Amino acid sequence: MKQQRTLDQSYIKRHNIERLLTTLERCQPVSRTELARLTEMSSASVTRFVSALGALGLVKEVSVTDSAGRGRKAVNLCIAPDGMYALGCHIDPKSLRVCLMDFSRRSRAATEVILPVEDREPHRLAQLIKEQATRLMPEHPDRLRSCGISVSGRMDAEHGIVGASKVFGWSNLDLATPLSEVLEMPVQVENDVRSCITWETTRLGIKDAMKDAAYLYLGRAGIGFACMVGGQVVRGLNNAAGEIEDVYLNMNECLNEHLMEISMVERARRFSPSVSSISDILKAHRMGLTWARLLMDDFVSHLNIVLQLVRAILDPHCIILGGDITEALRAVPGMLPDGDYTFGERFEDACAQGAAAIALQSALHQRIDLAMEATGDVD
Repeated sequence: MKQQRTLDQSYIKRHNIERLLTTLERCQPVSRTELARLTEMSSASVTRFVSALGALGLVKEVSVTDSAGRGRKAVNLCIAPDGMYALGCHIDPKSLRVCLMDFSRRSRAATEVILPVEDREPHRLAQLIKEQATRLMPEHPDRLRSCGISVSGRMDAEHGIVGASKVFGWSNLDLATPLSEVLEMPVQVENDVRSCITWETTRLGIKDAMKDAAYLYLGRAGIGFACMVGGQVVRGLNNAAGEIEDVYLNMNECLNEHLMEISMVERARRFSPSVSSISDILKAHRMGLTWARLLMDDFVSHLNIVLQLVRAILDPHCIILGGDITEALRAVPGMLPDGDYTFGERFEDACAQGAAAIALQSALHQRIDLAMEATGDVD
């Protein structure tokens, strides 16, 4: 019974600290008294938690003068953006995108470098990431707590293993361990589309509200899907939730043949060998060429099917579209099917920022552990 009581106390304390931080972030600047009222915690508990979080550099005091400018300045609390940082990295076959995110989930700096074939090996990747981290954060490197990695493929995020990545030819690759050894910090590995929905729901304020969301990626060499239900990314039994590109429509063709750019380009070349991109197809469509019109009608028809299935199965608060094809079609009025959806940020940027947000959350869990140790027993 004593062990169970200890576990219950730890759960309550962690929940209260997380609730305090969430409330503080939403309502800042806010006084300790108001924070106690909003969280329904005792003033003593709030004071102890704030003191522990302040010692860790996550919370700071700010002075606010009343509107009339009279009397003592009130002392309010805010999240300390520079109290902790995380790196977010998106790796694709051609480039490495790295961003630095502060504790307020704001991207402080970002860079993108070409990724030679020889640098795709985990230890070389780690060295390249470390070089970029040094450039992005020349001051207070001790506040850089964690690194998130976004990469295409099926991921075992819990253990940092890439189960299968077609674009890199990786299979059951432990990516987290060699990277964490070189970077000397914890590393979280996540699928690129799931990293993307993590950032988009954070940016749009959907995750905080615990609303469901879906993200559909339409790219040059792949398509992907991710959903967030109750604030949690859906992974599936074998981490395969969202792997839709190889879904068979009949005995001979898959969904990606109708929605992936390289497949559309391959079909277009039967009529015009010079076609090299979705932009060429859209140009031919504007010229009224029959083959381009039929190809785009086919694309819109299959996209509409996917969107209808998402609405029917999930009924999410928000459907987000992203990827190279989406960006190209977004610039052509009336090309995309009618519907209630929104557009995401540039895919590579969203993936890197999503990876950073995931790493930041992981690092926060560790800092909360320290705050729990510093606050003693729960009231």
